[in-house]
Amino acid sequence: MQKRNLWTVIILVAIIFDMACKKGPAGPQGATGATGPAGPTGPAGSPGVTGTANVIYSNWTNGSSWAIDAASGLNYFDITAASLTQDILSKGDIHVYWGVLGDTINNVRQLPFTEIISSTTYFHNPKYSLNKIRVETNNLSMSTTNRYRFIIIPGGILGGRYARINFDNYKEAVAILGIPY
Repeated sequence: MQKRNLWTVIILVAIIFDMACKKGPAGPQGATGATGPAGPTGPAGSPGVTGTANVIYSNWTNGSSWAIDAASGLNYFDITAASLTQDILSKGDIHVYWGVLGDTINNVRQLPFTEIISSTTYFHNPKYSLNKIRVETNNLSMSTTNRYRFIIIPGGILGGRYARINFDNYKEAVAILGIPY
């Protein structure tokens, strides 16, 4: 009988203990403690939120007016790029795209670009200077419906988040940068 009484007492104590340990209402908030030491600085070049911060891009040009450079004999087309500064020329990243025959949806190529047409090799190269991008080619019969646009990324962090973008893939690049097609 004593074992049974002992178990009864244990169960009653457990029930009373459980009832006594119910959480009551929260007390008032205590005083604010002292500020702790600053944490370590994160690594340079840490990726941030994807977006177009600091990225400069142009609209597509409305066709191209080609001219022959007397000194080089190359066909050229100039694009005004007022945001192309010496700092960007020194430390930035510049990408020029060509909408072949005006097709900026399905036929976009990044410059420089080389192509072979009827066994002739043609090159299309961008040249950069203050406030201007020149597209040069040895193709002397370029269409005036060709369209061009540029994307400029000012320098800031070597190997930063834009280093991971495949700029050869125009659709991917504009999607990641949040640039309208």
